Amino acid sequence: MFLAVVIAMVVGLGSSDVKAMQLLERTVADLLYARERTVSSRIKIIAIDEKAEQEYGYFTEWNRQYAAELVEALNQPGMKPAVIGFDVNYISERDQEGDAAFVRAAAEAGNVVTASQAVFRARVYEENGEQVRDNLYVEEFIYPYEALRKVTRYGFSDRFQDVDDFVRFSLLSAQHEGETMYNFSYEVYRTYCDAQGIEPYIPDMDGAGLFGIRYVAKPDHYDRYSWVDVVSGKIPPEYFKDAIVLVGAYAAGMQDQYSVPVSRNSKMYGVEIHANIIDSLCREESYHMAREWHVILVNAILCTAYFFLLRKAGLIVSILSGLGVIGAYLGGALLLYEKGVYVYPAAFIISILLMLVVHMVSRYTAEWMSKRRILKEFKKYVAPQVLDQMRRDGELSIKLGGESREVAVLFVDIRGFTALSEVLSPEQVVEMLNEYLALTTEAIFANGGTLDKFIGDATMAVFNAPIALPDYEAKAVQAALDIVQGASKVNVRIKEKIGREVSFGVGVHCGKAVVGNIGCETRMDYTAIGDTVNTASRLEGKALGGQVVISEELRKRLEGRILTEPLGGMVLKGKAEPMEVHSVLGFATEKEAEQSSGQKQ
Repeated sequence: MFLAVVIAMVVGLGSSDVKAMQLLERTVADLLYARERTVSSRIKIIAIDEKAEQEYGYFTEWNRQYAAELVEALNQPGMKPAVIGFDVNYISERDQEGDAAFVRAAAEAGNVVTASQAVFRARVYEENGEQVRDNLYVEEFIYPYEALRKVTRYGFSDRFQDVDDFVRFSLLSAQHEGETMYNFSYEVYRTYCDAQGIEPYIPDMDGAGLFGIRYVAKPDHYDRYSWVDVVSGKIPPEYFKDAIVLVGAYAAGMQDQYSVPVSRNSKMYGVEIHANIIDSLCREESYHMAREWHVILVNAILCTAYFFLLRKAGLIVSILSGLGVIGAYLGGALLLYEKGVYVYPAAFIISILLMLVVHMVSRYTAEWMSKRRILKEFKKYVAPQVLDQMRRDGELSIKLGGESREVAVLFVDIRGFTALSEVLSPEQVVEMLNEYLALTTEAIFANGGTLDKFIGDATMAVFNAPIALPDYEAKAVQAALDIVQGASKVNVRIKEKIGREVSFGVGVHCGKAVVGNIGCETRMDYTAIGDTVNTASRLEGKALGGQVVISEELRKRLEGRILTEPLGGMVLKGKAEPMEVHSVLGFATEKEAEQSSGQKQ
């Protein structure tokens, strides 16, 4: 069972390289970490939207004179924004007059940042004799057209999509041929910090220079204005004073929308992603991935501790502790996230749940198999109705030890069996015993008794064990009478087979006995021991063929209900004093019971 639990732990912890697990990890992490907050009022978005395209035509055909007009409309005397970031690639020259107008406006404003591109590709190189893969190797930078490049700051606006195409990380900077270029968001943020005279915050990064984006809000939460309304003066320029102004696509046809963790059901425009990055940088919030070997070590330690707990704890404790460990892990992950460390919790959660499920299934299977084994054992000596009751009461168990309880014990054997066995063939002896044992077993089970054992030609039965049996004394006597009365039918069959008849003597006594499994772990029997058992055996030895002999104690308990004939005091083996014994004639009718009650009075 515990090998299966260990396998479940290893499978859970080792599945992080599987694509399905990677997707699950990111989904769980998004649900855990993504939190909306109030957006910064200093960030404004000017949208290249459908309204603007209706006014100017398709954006790809716009003259850059329009960009110049926007910069001039924003940079009114005393109303200048701290920075204007164009999330637009003005790479190649187009219309000379329009290009020049944009350059003049940007140069005069001194607060414009434009987008550029860094062309990334994966490469493999050798370092210290080992093959190293670099997925963020910069093949080249693609700049704004030369005149614009000279008068503006710029940064690469590439988005980095995760395995599920969600944008969760950004690259702070890239290097190519000795030049360092910051990403567009950070360059806009740096320009804003310079305008405010403050030192820019450097985000938490991993070894590759990637930092996690702590999204502030879902799509459509930042102040947004149409390009047309700003240029026309419909939106007063004072709205943008000292602000961070971002200009970017806001029309579905421009294909600049991405999946983001904070809004899994709707996509976010690229310019809004930049707004979220800048907003989080202004709050000095970011994160980086935890070191992989740290996470593996912590997960392995916690899973191992839970494994040892499973070996000792009960089912309820296992479930509660498993949920507690998962809760504590998630709480710890949240605390680390607030400190800037990002942990994927899904692999650990899956490991714990797998371990718990496998443990529960293994435990259930082991219990089921144990119960099947117990049922197989109990079926040999317990009446079906008794077995059903034990199953309902959950009392099925096999373990060494016993308990002291009140029982009735019945012994029965064949009179003259030794003499018969000497004149019969072995086959005839077996046939005779089978007929006899079938009769005694049927009578015992019919009255709710437990078949204790066969001792040669003798049968021992216990009533009121292993479970309580109402009116067990009467049922024991009834079983004895059924055996004696059934002898005639059995004798017909025995006589047909071996030409002989047999008779049975039965002894029944009641009192305390130790009942339980006696033996050792490798071999045990459910039985009763004690003076009550010995007395019942001695009474059976005194019974004649076809006679049921009971003790005075049993007669008293059933007084008025059974008809008996006193046999006087008999000396039983092991007893110092004679014991009063009785022969049972049968159960009293209602009339006989009333007469007996009247005589007593």
